[in-house]
Amino acid sequence: MKMTLTPSSIAAIRTIAYIARCAIAAMLSYAAANALGLGHPVWAVASSLIVSQETARETRNSFLWRVAGTLIGAGIAFLTALLVMPDPTRPLIATGVAVAACAAVVRHWPRLRVCLWTAPLVLLTVTSDQSIIDTTLQRSGEVLLGGTIGAAIHLFLDRIVVRHPEGNEKC
Repeated sequence: MKMTLTPSSIAAIRTIAYIARCAIAAMLSYAAANALGLGHPVWAVASSLIVSQETARETRNSFLWRVAGTLIGAGIAFLTALLVMPDPTRPLIATGVAVAACAAVVRHWPRLRVCLWTAPLVLLTVTSDQSIIDTTLQRSGEVLLGGTIGAAIHLFLDRIVVRHPEGNEKC
């Protein structure tokens, strides 16, 4: 028996797939970050949800820009901390310098916007008992882990989603 999907059933499938993708990505991102002992698993969860877009192509693009922006923001934060933040309990000036540098990048490449909040995320979570390199690696790791999980879940579910029989469109 051949089943024909209506536009409303296709929309329902898309909605259910999106809800499932977000819930699964959030749970797996938290579990992975927690299992790895990363200090702020919330950034893995947030990143897994931020990269999730409506289509696999949009998700892949979102993920790639997120990776690039995260690495740029983390690099700028690291360098800024080394140059202008001798005391990790006093991040004010370093945060301003790092955000200014990131804003200059974003003016030319707006899709790298994530670097604007990655830099302060790194600088504002450094503690006196953790080095800047450890903090940079942990925050970047949380964001990249979550983004990778979110993108992977989306791409996996996209492959198993039902195709519309008449138009061969993805649901």
